[in-house]
Amino acid sequence: MSLLTGMSVRAKATSAAVGTVALAMALCMLALVLVLRQNLSDSAEADAEQAAVSVADQLVRSGHLRREAVVVAPQPVTIKDAGGRVITTGRPAKAVLGHKVEFRVPAFPARAHTPYSVDVAPSTTALDNATQLLLRQVAPAAAGLVLFVAALTWLLVGRALRPVAAIREEFTEITERDLHRRVPVPKARDEIFRLARTMNATLDRLHRAMTRQRQFVADASHELRSPIAAVRAQLELALARPSRTDWPTVVHKALQDTDRLQAVASDLLLLARLDAQEAPSRAPVDLAALAAEEVRRHPGVVVAAGEDGHAGPPVVVHGSRVQLSRLLTNLVDNARRHTRTTVTVGVSVGVSVGVGVHGDGMVELSVDDDGPGIAEADRERVFERFTRLDDARARQDGGTGLGLAIAQDIAHAHGGTLTIGTSPRGGAQIRLRLPSEMRL
Repeated sequence: MSLLTGMSVRAKATSAAVGTVALAMALCMLALVLVLRQNLSDSAEADAEQAAVSVADQLVRSGHLRREAVVVAPQPVTIKDAGGRVITTGRPAKAVLGHKVEFRVPAFPARAHTPYSVDVAPSTTALDNATQLLLRQVAPAAAGLVLFVAALTWLLVGRALRPVAAIREEFTEITERDLHRRVPVPKARDEIFRLARTMNATLDRLHRAMTRQRQFVADASHELRSPIAAVRAQLELALARPSRTDWPTVVHKALQDTDRLQAVASDLLLLARLDAQEAPSRAPVDLAALAAEEVRRHPGVVVAAGEDGHAGPPVVVHGSRVQLSRLLTNLVDNARRHTRTTVTVGVSVGVSVGVGVHGDGMVELSVDDDGPGIAEADRERVFERFTRLDDARARQDGGTGLGLAIAQDIAHAHGGTLTIGTSPRGGAQIRLRLPSEMRL
């Protein structure tokens, strides 16, 4: 195993192919030898039995001569009398036609009718010849076949892995500065093709994430630079003319800019945690109670649809109460900055505080305003970070451009969606849909 660990895929595949073919050839040759030996042994036994019958017949015909008999047999012959005494071992005298040999057998005793036994040894010539044939011809042919399989496997695996080498070479050159580059995709739709497609898809996601991160850093730097520069300018101006400076006003403006810095920093930290996909704490959360709390926080500006602001029947979801409360606060604050009169939380009929559990197992919460609304072309863009459709008013009202982006990330972290439509009151309607606790 340690040897295989240091081998390349090409070497492993070649070794596996060679080992498989060699084992198969060895088993085939072993089976061939066993079958051949059995057949040749059976044939030799049959020939020896036939030769013994022939020798016995010759002895019967020549027994009345009372002299030395000449016996023709294909292999050595042993003749024994009734007592088991060897009469002759049948040494060959001279060769005759074919594979047979001539034997001189001494004269028989006077009692020719005495029974004798004839034993002919089976010939091993055919078996020896077959074994030598296997060793001299079949074995080298098998070794040549194994070498051919090794060479062919080495070439084919090398050709198949050539795209992998190209992918590895390209991938090692990709850095954070050139994430636009992609690995080559082979034409053959095999596992390497799917690997290249997967790597390119991963590079696409990484490229988008890096682009988003760079844009986020640039936007964050811009957002932090403005209040810092404002505070610095106010302080420098006050120090330049200390006797003519209205210090309470300067301090008040500096505190406003500091609050803005603190809000941006807090939003950036929350976005960083959401980007890291840290799992929020999970617990039952009553959205109806959260909506009622939001209504009570802004009396006269935020109202519940068809209700007096009190919490209705519990509508429970599973998630983080802190994050869901932040989501609802961001939606309401965004609506308050753009509404003319009031903000309505909830549109679901027959359910308190505008929260309803629908037939698909989703909980829906809506926030409506009667402001100018959001154009359909901008309804996706407003969820991007630091996006302001009315930049001047958003800055004046204290918006950071991160509220809706944070709300959408929280909704996604809880398995929900956040969409924008047109409110029946003429303004914008932001609709949150989350899985209910019963569905989870």
